Amino acid sequence: VDEGRISYFGPLEGGAVAASELERLILDPTGRPPCWVLEQPGAPALHIPVNASGSEALFDAFGALPGLDTRRLLSHLDRKAPMPVVVWERRTARPPNYRLH
Repeated sequence: VDEGRISYFGPLEGGAVAASELERLILDPTGRPPCWVLEQPGAPALHIPVNASGSEALFDAFGALPGLDTRRLLSHLDRKAPMPVVVWERRTARPPNYRLH
């Protein structure tokens, strides 16, 4: 996380999103390891493993998202849901197969 950009470059994929343009934050526990899915309009979703090096900095970036409930976000991490969960979204145009916490 640097100057409002969240970046991740892993062995198989990577990219960056502007925190100010983030549209949706999803916790996907079905991956190995589980990952955060960051969606930004006009760009492919960025998948960041929850245990990626430096991932603790993500909580500061996520905490700045308007209306994000940090306690709920942490409870989803602990709960290990069986499917992806939309933790935060800027707009209400959510795909019907995504639960909103």
